[in-house]
Amino acid sequence: MTTLPTWAVYAVSFGAPALAFLGALIGHLLGRKASTELDVWRRREETMRMLRWASEQATSEEDAKARMGLAVLDALSDSELLQDPDQSLVDAVLDSVLEEPIEEIESSGSDVEVVEVDSDSGD
Repeated sequence: MTTLPTWAVYAVSFGAPALAFLGALIGHLLGRKASTELDVWRRREETMRMLRWASEQATSEEDAKARMGLAVLDALSDSELLQDPDQSLVDAVLDSVLEEPIEEIESSGSDVEVVEVDSDSGD
């Protein structure tokens, strides 16, 4: 019969559970990181879907749909769903949608001045 040295007995007795715990911990951390990345991707996907829909509504010929589209774009701009890099995209869409009506008003020949109000200022 062969016997293991005392250090080997301790290494196997304590090492195996410690390594199993460490493996489970690393697996859990990797799973949480993947879940976080998936959540960020899902939120961005939903944001882009709402942006496309609101843009289509905002450019509609029907006034009610256009107002609703602009309201959604404005709400999306303030939403926590919107990530920082996408803010410029929403701003560009809003500027593009509002550009034509502003030009029409200014070119109408009347003494009307278009004033853009920043809704973030709280005034």
